[in-house]
This record gives sequence, C-alpha cells and structure tokens, in this order.
Amino acid sequence: MSIIRVIEGFAAAQAVLNERSPLGFAESPSLAGQDETVRRIIEDVRARGDRALYDCSRRIDGVDLSHLAVTREEFAEGRKIVSAELVAALKFAADRIRSFHALQKSKLGLEFTENGLGFLVRPIERVGVYVPGGKAAYPSTVLMTAIPAIVAGVDEVVITTPPAQDGSIPAATLAAAEIAGVERVFKAGGAQAIAAMAYGTESVPKVDKICGPGNIYVTLAKKHVYGAVAIDGLHGPTETVIIADDTASVTLCAADLLAQAEHDEMASAILITTSSRLAGETDVEVERQLALLERREIARRSLQRNGLIMIVNSDDEAIALANMCAAE
Repeated sequence: MSIIRVIEGFAAAQAVLNERSPLGFAESPSLAGQDETVRRIIEDVRARGDRALYDCSRRIDGVDLSHLAVTREEFAEGRKIVSAELVAALKFAADRIRSFHALQKSKLGLEFTENGLGFLVRPIERVGVYVPGGKAAYPSTVLMTAIPAIVAGVDEVVITTPPAQDGSIPAATLAAAEIAGVERVFKAGGAQAIAAMAYGTESVPKVDKICGPGNIYVTLAKKHVYGAVAIDGLHGPTETVIIADDTASVTLCAADLLAQAEHDEMASAILITTSSRLAGETDVEVERQLALLERREIARRSLQRNGLIMIVNSDDEAIALANMCAAE
C-alpha cells in the first residue's frame, strides 16, 4: 500500500486541495489543549525563571541539565567534531547570506531628513533566534536568521535551541553560530524557550524581537508573547511543492519530499507531475529512502497525513495546482 496518496486528474486534485485545513488534509485536531499547555508554561517561566526552564527540560524533553548557557569548552568540543567539509560549506553559505543582506540594506533607501522632518531607521538592541533541534541539527536556520540581524546592526543576537538527550547541542549548530558571529547559545526548546527570550530569566536575556521557526508549541508561544516582544511572524508547518516532468530524477524527487516530511509530522510534501511513470517510481523510491532515515517515523506520519502525488495532463495544470497549494 502506498504511503503517499496518489491523485489522478486535475479536477480530482483540485477537489482534494479544497479539502485542506490550515493544519493539513487529515481531520484537524483542536489546538485548545496545546494552547492551554503553552499558556501555563509561559506563566511558569515568568514566575520562576531558570528553575522553570530546568524543570521543563526534565519533564518535557527528558533531559536533566546542569547548566543552560553553552560554555566555551562546549563550543571548542563541537569545533573538533565538525568536518572540514561542513565548515567550508557553512562558511560559503554564510558569505552568500551576508553579501545578499548587505546588498539589500544598501538598496532600501528608507532614511530621509529635510527641513526638520525625516524618517530614520535604527537597529534594535537584541534579537533572539529560536533554532529547532533536539533530534536533528538545523545550522542553516542559524545562518539565515542571525546573519541578517548582524548585518542590520543589531547589537547582540542570542540563540535558544533544544538539547539532545545527553544535554549537548549539535556541533553543526554551534559551528554555524560561531561562523555567524553569535557568542551566546542557550539550551532551551519549545514554549519555555520563547517565554525565556520574551521575559528574560537569570540566564537568558530578554530580547526585543524573536525570530526563527518551530513546532506548534513554539508558534503558539510566539502568539502569546507578541506585544511583550516583537516576533517575525506565526509560521505554519513546513511545506514544499515539486513540479516535475518525465525527465526529472526519481531519486531527487523522493529525497526532496522526504527532506520536508522529516521536519514535522504536520509538514506537507507534494509532487505534481505530468508523468505517470515518474509518479509511480517516486512512490516506490520514497519507501526505499524512508527506511534509511533516522527520523523515518516522523516522515512517515507526515507523508501519510499530508503527502500527495498529483498526476495532471499539462504544465499549465501543474502550475495552477501549485498556485492553489501556495507552498512556503
């Protein structure tokens, strides 16, 4: 039995997409329970600071932490583990991101003054970046959030990210932080990390704005603290749409679908193709590659819930469906 639902025909695909809710194709769960949990966590962190963070880490993540701030020794240990190839790739990406945002800044042209009137743009003092983690590393999130803030002139960028079961932070995340120019990283995830950055604790400083993606608990927490602190937005689950014809690589199509599906079981990964052959072979290849993934159970649930392969007759139909999906 196929793990991904396969839909044939433009009209049938349209009908399926019209069934979508903001949380996916399956019946949408109520968020009332999660919202109440997040509210209680935020109140606890506001009241008890670091003690609440330690308790949340133990109770929610099953991690018994001895300290919250990543030490210089931990940065050094991470540096030893990361391969030279990954460091080179991160530095290359960082240079590109830095150059792009420097160019963007030079083209904004927002400031003006004349006859005592004007509009001045000044960077905020401190930005907090939430980097997903725990079971996987997302060094790209570090680069794509911290570097723009630093280029903009923000005085300080701090990072919160969930620790692994042994209390460590992925070496790739720490390497990316060093390359981006971030010196302060804290071991905290979920709603409690957002609360810590929004209100401050004994260890985690209060920030002026929170950026970065996360799961439903992170998103709900950002909604709750908005007003006490600025946020970059309320982002939905990650999603991707691939348009491919008969010349596309089956291996790459499957890998791209899985790369999104493994983020979160609420993620949406969709392939739209004019080739029945590609659709069938990609379906099989997804199963093969899925067995090799460390996060295979999350990816499997994501694909079963929100994965789609849609077969259409023309590129125009494929583009129309992609516009309906409006993926991030």
